[in-house]
Amino acid sequence: MKENCTKKEIHKLIVETAHTLFIERGIKDVKMDDIAAELSISKRTIYELFNDKEQLLHKVLKFQNEKMHENGKEIIRNSSHVLEIILKLYNLHFELLKKVNNKFFAELSKYPEICKEKQSKEKQNIKKFTAWMEMGRQQGLFREDADFEILTFVLKRDLTTILEVKMQTGHTELKKYPLDELGRKLILFYLRGISTPKGQNIIEEYLKKNEI
Repeated sequence: MKENCTKKEIHKLIVETAHTLFIERGIKDVKMDDIAAELSISKRTIYELFNDKEQLLHKVLKFQNEKMHENGKEIIRNSSHVLEIILKLYNLHFELLKKVNNKFFAELSKYPEICKEKQSKEKQNIKKFTAWMEMGRQQGLFREDADFEILTFVLKRDLTTILEVKMQTGHTELKKYPLDELGRKLILFYLRGISTPKGQNIIEEYLKKNEI
């Protein structure tokens, strides 16, 4: 780390470094000493800015959400229709998922307050997703008879089930598939099912030019 950093800069570097390490190794295996060593600072410097590991983890998740939010805004600005927004946002999510150590999700459940905030954030995202689906219906991309409330409920349940099963031991059949790939196939299955012929054509054209 460069000399003469401000406290704000050090705080940012600690959060970014912790984010990288937590994602790569999981939460439990990363000690404050590891973060200090990565930045060539003392552990005391970290504790001057963060009370404990849980507070640091909270800041790490906040940093990740803000980063995803900024990337999401850029996707929305540069997309021509709702389907493109949904496909690109899920692709962004699955690309992050591909980098995450499975232990991270399992160990996150040991922090109840953080899990509550995560669930609150997920509810906000579901509302946004439902609003985009309604907009897509107005654009003639989704079927008139599609029930988006049920869709989002079932989609969330299936994505959660995949994640939970992957965290367990003994499920060799599911474990042979990458987590991000399972998620990609699932969202495409649902989107194709509720799309009009116009929407299905857009999905297929998108997939010819882009990966998801």
